[in-house]
Amino acid sequence: MGRTMIKYKFFIWKSSLVVKRCLTSLDCNFIIFALVVLINSNLIVAESAAAEDQVARAEAWFNKIKSIKADFVQVASDGTSAEGKLVFRRPSQMKITYQSEDGSKGLQLITSKIWLHVDRPDEKLVTSYPLSETPLSLILAPKVSLRLDGYETRVIPSSANIFQILIVKEEGEGAGQLTLEFSEKPFQFRRWAVVDSAGIKTSVTLFNLAFDAPIPNATFKRPNYLPQN
Repeated sequence: MGRTMIKYKFFIWKSSLVVKRCLTSLDCNFIIFALVVLINSNLIVAESAAAEDQVARAEAWFNKIKSIKADFVQVASDGTSAEGKLVFRRPSQMKITYQSEDGSKGLQLITSKIWLHVDRPDEKLVTSYPLSETPLSLILAPKVSLRLDGYETRVIPSSANIFQILIVKEEGEGAGQLTLEFSEKPFQFRRWAVVDSAGIKTSVTLFNLAFDAPIPNATFKRPNYLPQN
């Protein structure tokens, strides 16, 4: 009977140690889990704050500049490319002139507060579309805001010196994606890419940028081709 009682007590003691170890292990696991959640939460908050800061910097950059002159290279989804010149004057006015192969006046895109005019000089034809139907209306607004209702905006780090802001509108007028790319040193806009509602992607890279030079009003005048007799 004594030996049985001793064995029973030993069993209880040993079992309690196992339970304590299990509880200790569970406590440790819970503490580690809680720390991981806390650290990840802090990282998410920090990343979110950093992203907000990058978007704010981009908005401030667009709202500060007066004008841009630049050369560009455009690449389409099918691999075709084109070159030309871009002129931009805040607010709302942009002119993109494509270089033709024969040196003649090429296709032009001209914006105003309301319209995007597509000028085909070889056909003496101008077609106009509401500017609001294009993603570029975001950066042509009188006050640029990259965080709007109906849009998803997020920052995509590309490298130590480059980051991108992806702006997505899933449906409705102007549906598509706009990616704005900025360099850090110096901090400036250098590239955009548009994916339209049909999934066609067009990217434009700027170089030889010149800022805040005066640009004549006539630069953005819509061509008016008179009917030929």
